[in-house]
Amino acid sequence: MQITIGDKILIASLFVLNGWLFTNWGIGFTEGDWVVIEVSQNEVARLALTKDQITQVKGPLGLTKVEIKKGRARIVRSPCKNKVCIKSGYIRYADRVAACVPNRVIVRIVGETHRGVDTVVG
Repeated sequence: MQITIGDKILIASLFVLNGWLFTNWGIGFTEGDWVVIEVSQNEVARLALTKDQITQVKGPLGLTKVEIKKGRARIVRSPCKNKVCIKSGYIRYADRVAACVPNRVIVRIVGETHRGVDTVVG
């Protein structure tokens, strides 16, 4: 299968559109002010993002450890099987989320401006 002129035009158009979207909407990330930790959709902790600390919360499967360091937050230990929450790394911008779904723990960064929720998983 060969690439036609139409394919090349489509690919170039997508690159231009992607660049435009990034420059107009991708740079609007704001630094967060707080780390909100929820377990089973209930807020259990609200911690300042400016203070380095480690906290633990208890979910249905056991303890999940959350680290706040240098204005960023991440899950460092969790009882879940695949450890996707740990592998996702640090979050630092407002409205970003790290979640241990099996343990029902959500770590969310909040700031002065709120852009809304990207996805809801039920």
